[in-house]
Amino acid sequence: MSLMRILFYYMFGPRLFKIYEVTTTGRLIDKSYKPKVLERWSDRVIISYTAVWSISPYAFASAAVFMYLQSYSVMDIAYYLGQVAAGANVILFTSLAVRGCSRANNAVYSKFLKALKDYQANPNTTTKQELCKYDFDFRSWPVEFQVSTLTGEKNREKLRLEEMKSNSGIRVILSFIIAYSFALKLIYPGSVSVINWALHPMLLKGRVDLVKQGGERYKLVTSDRNQIDTIFIDQRKKTTNGDILVITCEGNCGFYETGIISTPLNKGYSVLGWNHPGFGSSTGEPYPVQEENAVDCIMQFAKHQLMFPERKIILYGWSIGGYTATWAAMNYPSIHSLVLDATFDDILPLAIMTMPLLKGIVQDVIRLHFNLNIAEQLNRYDGTVLLIRRTNDEIVCSPANILAGNRGNMLLTKLLLRRYPYLFSDDSDSLTILNKFLSANINGRRLIIETLEIDDKHCLKLIANENQKNHEKISYPCNLGQNCDIKTKQQLTIFLTTMYMKDQPSSHCTPLSVELFQPGWDPVSAISMK
Repeated sequence: MSLMRILFYYMFGPRLFKIYEVTTTGRLIDKSYKPKVLERWSDRVIISYTAVWSISPYAFASAAVFMYLQSYSVMDIAYYLGQVAAGANVILFTSLAVRGCSRANNAVYSKFLKALKDYQANPNTTTKQELCKYDFDFRSWPVEFQVSTLTGEKNREKLRLEEMKSNSGIRVILSFIIAYSFALKLIYPGSVSVINWALHPMLLKGRVDLVKQGGERYKLVTSDRNQIDTIFIDQRKKTTNGDILVITCEGNCGFYETGIISTPLNKGYSVLGWNHPGFGSSTGEPYPVQEENAVDCIMQFAKHQLMFPERKIILYGWSIGGYTATWAAMNYPSIHSLVLDATFDDILPLAIMTMPLLKGIVQDVIRLHFNLNIAEQLNRYDGTVLLIRRTNDEIVCSPANILAGNRGNMLLTKLLLRRYPYLFSDDSDSLTILNKFLSANINGRRLIIETLEIDDKHCLKLIANENQKNHEKISYPCNLGQNCDIKTKQQLTIFLTTMYMKDQPSSHCTPLSVELFQPGWDPVSAISMK
């Protein structure tokens, strides 16, 4: 290999962050990579150049306008701005060359680069183990799964929400401009590059902690060519729950390195965490279609490479992560369970509450470009569900900061209305009782339960009888409550509410209690309890 080619590899090689070592006692420890002085300083220049380059179109445009107003000719403006660009590129190339030379004289970096090239040339268990001793830029991490390589994947039909349309051409154009300029960043602040840059040390620390717990990092490529950063912690041979895989779907500023992954992990489940497109090291942007393709790729990876059948997968969505979780649930209906924590039914009411004076344009932007209707997707899935509501939630409330305004109430209500329509006949008043129950504090809920004289065994018996009519496999909408009196309908409504939804007395961002994380209640189980 020529000297120039070797220097090129060192110049453009990935940044190295951590080195993992196994002690004599078998414990995994991490050490920070210590670059030499020239590499450290050249890295700072390159990172600064990259940051400035991201805003250079705006800076150059502003400078050109300013110079034009100062009576500079077009040729002069082009000449001076060209000089600035040329000077910046000289500084960049010099920094790259200095970094390459410094790295070439660093034994640790040279050993890492050899491990990376060995795996790229001959991917196998041995070379992967060597590569996993390092934490480095994800852009250089080898691709280990591509959904497009699966036989029949391109022809597989996927369920999606119906696309909304507008009759006004002007409103369509305006909503498009807003959606593809700043709306995405407001809905998914975790995709803002500055936030990702600022959180890098925290994300690195979180990832190191997961690796120490047995986590293995993977790069997955979606059907639209986005690269998704994932981590898998395999507990199949360690714990009773390890045979079940929990796939986590984070919130709008959540990352697997610091997010909800810890709760199912501490419960003993195997866990697969991933970052939204545009979050952390994942590429792309979290528009709905890219989000759907990402979670679809995750499911395929879990099934075909990690070898977890659908019936042993729990989808766990927190906050806005409920969108990808319910999308996956309606496309993979045989999953073990769906857990939705601190999420909402539809993003539109929350968006309108944030900007009430722009209700019309907000509605167009949401419905045409960010139609995150979680309830609609949930109601296209008939499997086991657990909803977790935060009683002091300050984020998913409309009106704000009151229990009655928690959008989780509407998510549950829409679920019950679709699955058990006969409980909500016009004369039953069940909907009024349900709203009152969901708006009450813990003492108020107990009083309602006592007033209605709810008998759990009697309710389970009615549900079991309905299941047996359907050959022990309940289908929705079901006929439960069709021949019941008004009081029995109300009793069943509140009983089902307590089975489908659990409360955590906390704010939106408080980690979920390990005790509350469970697969949820399956109505078919009522037969065995009869």
